[in-house]
Amino acid sequence: MNGPFPRMPLPQELAYEFIGIFARCEYALKSTDFARGGEVSVEANWDKFATSIDESFRRVPAQPFMDAVHYLLTEPPRKQVLREGRVDWNNSPPDVNLPDAQKVLLMVRRVRNNLFHGAKIWSPEYDNRERDIKLVEASLCVLKHVVELNTNVNIAFAVGAF
Repeated sequence: MNGPFPRMPLPQELAYEFIGIFARCEYALKSTDFARGGEVSVEANWDKFATSIDESFRRVPAQPFMDAVHYLLTEPPRKQVLREGRVDWNNSPPDVNLPDAQKVLLMVRRVRNNLFHGAKIWSPEYDNRERDIKLVEASLCVLKHVVELNTNVNIAFAVGAF
């Protein structure tokens, strides 16, 4: 056995950075105005956050950010489905009626779901390492920029680094 994730489609350092940044983002959202739940559970409210930053999101001037957004929207991660009793992949672009930030952050969450809920790690029929790397790199770029669009989230994100 080659470690706990023998089929991981990413370099270990990239996977580690992605899960760390994503976790810090979720912590930051739940620690600010972007949590939902109650006494039984709590989760990050990504859609509320996306809606709140959408105007600023569309004005981020950084070319790497714009390239990452474009990639996630034009080459969105596929969604795992059950077809005739077998796990398969569907193209599943975001709803065009959603605000831009919400569409992109939905795709970032799908990248996370595909990688860290076993969809890509143990799926022997799926192997597209180059695309997986590009999706994770684009998602990382987006996450690093969007936390800066809300002061309280940015502060909580920085606290999560310690």
